[in-house]
Amino acid sequence: MAGPAIRAVELASRLAAKHEVTLACPGASALPAALRAAKIPGPGADAGSPAAARGSSRSFAVRELAEGESLRPLLDELQADVLIAQGFGFPARELLALPSRVRLVVDLYDPVLLELLARAGGAPDAQTRLHLLAVRARLFLLLARADHVLCASERQRAFWLGWLGAAARLTPEALAKDPAARALLAVVPFGIEDGPCVADAEAPGAKALREAAGGAEHAILWWGGLWDWMDPRTAVRAIARLRAEGLSAALVLPAGNRPGAAPMRAAALAEDEARRAGLWGSGVGRLSSWIRYAERGPLLAAASAAVSCHTPSLEAELAFRTRLLDCVWAGLPVAATAGDELSARAEREGWGAAISPGDDAQLAEALKLLLDPLASRTARAAALSAAPGYTWEKSAAPLLALLDAPAPARPSPANALLPELQGAAAGELAGAALGKLWRAIRK
Repeated sequence: MAGPAIRAVELASRLAAKHEVTLACPGASALPAALRAAKIPGPGADAGSPAAARGSSRSFAVRELAEGESLRPLLDELQADVLIAQGFGFPARELLALPSRVRLVVDLYDPVLLELLARAGGAPDAQTRLHLLAVRARLFLLLARADHVLCASERQRAFWLGWLGAAARLTPEALAKDPAARALLAVVPFGIEDGPCVADAEAPGAKALREAAGGAEHAILWWGGLWDWMDPRTAVRAIARLRAEGLSAALVLPAGNRPGAAPMRAAALAEDEARRAGLWGSGVGRLSSWIRYAERGPLLAAASAAVSCHTPSLEAELAFRTRLLDCVWAGLPVAATAGDELSARAEREGWGAAISPGDDAQLAEALKLLLDPLASRTARAAALSAAPGYTWEKSAAPLLALLDAPAPARPSPANALLPELQGAAAGELAGAALGKLWRAIRK
């Protein structure tokens, strides 16, 4: 699973400890039963909940939902009280016709518009321009109807507050009841498992890592997507420097973008860079296939360090590099480009190093330090110490709290275009407008 699916599954399992949950998406029926089990936050914490009444068999339900398929029949069948959606994948018109009983929670942890802008380049074609327009328009529709919006960090929260202001959701009435807009816009970070990452040298993931590393002593893992806004070539050059110094290290790249996604240029650029350096297949390799989510632990435990590089962009500033959190869970030291949220936390918390964009010499030095036995033990201990603060249980807590509270008042559609004027008497508005006009004329 890629990040969006992981997030949906993990949040669903936490919500299912207290609520009746159905996860609807393409491929849902293939989800293993172990991943569908409700995650109970603590002994007796939810003893009176509907989920608890089901006993040991409690889990969330799954339903197949094709891309673009209408949600309305399923919402009506389930008599759903809440719809949590990442915003896309269903017809936009349904946002305007959601039943009034349905509380809409829009999960915008992935700043998709900034990703599209990063990919578009300086001369996008007509299709790309239309896609950007459609995504921007849909975001405004989502924000206009949302009862709650979720994001992954305080940085992202500042970004989406700007959108909510532009979408006329920050009104005097709304802020009188929610002064900091924390119910309207909540931080629900990506998370990690509560239990430990278990090493197993004979597990498929560990074997796949060793095979891709080609017998090198140190496997440096690129754990994340090779999207167009990422910079794997800097990682390839850093590995070339390490090997030139006699260090037995290899860069292991992922098998590719998530299944069904369009190919992106970064993977091909990384391979070209490695071939020019004479490293492809001997110093730089790729995993032969995607590793199952439940089997990723042994792969991470078998790596010596992880690396993540990106180019400077707005996407990087607001990104929450979700797969780096797996490294925290596994106690795996990280070297990453500075500028995003998690690289800053890695340096601050001691489990990684942040390097300047495109600086392969600095990256090589950072990796060399993280591969030193003493420094590696220190970084691994720091990661494991930080891990309890990143669990899915902690991440899901703000969402559960929102659903425990009464649904907020929804803005009246009649006042959606001019919400600032809502509640004011017509005569008072006319007088105030004339006064402003007279003062403007006198100036």
